Parts: sequence; C-alpha cells; structure tokens
Amino acid sequence: MPGPTRMANPATSIAPPETEDYVVGGVGLGAIPKQQRGIDVRNRLYEAAINEIDAKGIEESRVENIVAEAGTSWGTFFRYFPRKEDVLLYETARLFREEMRPAFDQAIADQDTPVRESAREVILMIMEPRISPRFHAEMLAETLRHPARFAAILGEGELPLAVLMAGMLAEGQSRGEVKTEAPIPVCAAVLLAGVMFSASTVLQAVADGTRPGSDIAEVANQAFDLAWSGVGV
Repeated sequence: MPGPTRMANPATSIAPPETEDYVVGGVGLGAIPKQQRGIDVRNRLYEAAINEIDAKGIEESRVENIVAEAGTSWGTFFRYFPRKEDVLLYETARLFREEMRPAFDQAIADQDTPVRESAREVILMIMEPRISPRFHAEMLAETLRHPARFAAILGEGELPLAVLMAGMLAEGQSRGEVKTEAPIPVCAAVLLAGVMFSASTVLQAVADGTRPGSDIAEVANQAFDLAWSGVGV
C-alpha cells in the first residue's frame, strides 16, 4: 500500500539527547547522525518504519521490510532505533513539538479564550490521527506504557505531557476558571490520562472497523468534559 504523505525532512523535528550513551530502561536511545549522509539514512528508515507499522501494526511489522524499503541494513536500523517501538515515541515527540507546544504558548497568551476551551484544543490534538487510527492508537499506547522513554526522546524534562496540561490548569487557576483548592499536578495527570485512555480505546475500535471515525472526537470530548467538571468553577 502507498505510504502516508509526510513532511520532507522528518529528522529536523526529531531531537533526542545528544549522547548515544543515554539509557532508559536498559536500552539506549540510538545514535544521532551529524553528517548529511547519516541524516538522510535515518530519514529513510524513519519513513519506512512509519509505512510498515501503519500497514501491519507494531507487532506484525518487520525490520527486514523496513531496511529493504530504506535501502540499508539491520545494523544501521538498530544503531538509530534500538527498539522499533521508538518510532511511535518519536512521532508523539514530533506532535508535541510542532503542534501541542505552539498551541499551548498561544493559549497562555490569549486572554480572551476561556482556558477550558484552550485546554480542550490542546489535549484533543493528542487524539487526532495524522496517519491512521491504528497507528495513532499504538502510538498513544506506547507513550502511555513508556513515559520515561518518551520524555527522554523529547528532551524537555520528565512527564512533558502532564507538565503542559498542568501549565494550562495553573493559567486557569490564575484567571479564576479553575478551583483554587484544586491540586494542579494531580488534576493535570487525571485529565490527561482520562482522555488518552478513553480515546485510545476508541481509536483501536475504529482501526478494527467496529466503530466509526466520528466517535473519536465525540468520546474524547466527553472524557474531557467529565474530567474538567472536577476542576473547573
């Protein structure tokens, strides 16, 4: 099947830590190419891995197919991606950098839009499939299973998704839109996890053909409203 339309240079938005010796859960994060030739090879591997995972799912995807499409070797793949599942984490990191972080910055600067709606917009960005529902469901599941590894790949400190949402809630509290007694870190984690778990289940059902795609946004919005009812004034 044809691969998804992707950005021209995906490596420009993939920036794990500089050192190849960084280890999370006993596994390194992979080499970071410095020369253009290495960057090009890593780009091809990343694109080929997305195509393979999108077509077959993470369990059925095969590294031999990825390296064949990219025109390189097994050793090169594992040099850059010690776990094929890391491709899912890199894609979440790309989403965070390119869409969620700018939306957060804009929301903080926007004094006219209620924080509740800005927070909804930011958190629902995590739920919208950019490639396919199945790929997105597996991407969310991997991010939830390995938050420390995701954080290391992103390189913005621990629990970056929760920290982002905590920032939204803190802004809401300063504007009088969030309960003054609300424990911000706890509420941020509950809000984020509630929406992500609910939506990931629906994403998988959509991928399996048992639910329509329109259910993704509907369930995510319902989960958000339910979680927000515990923090908003």
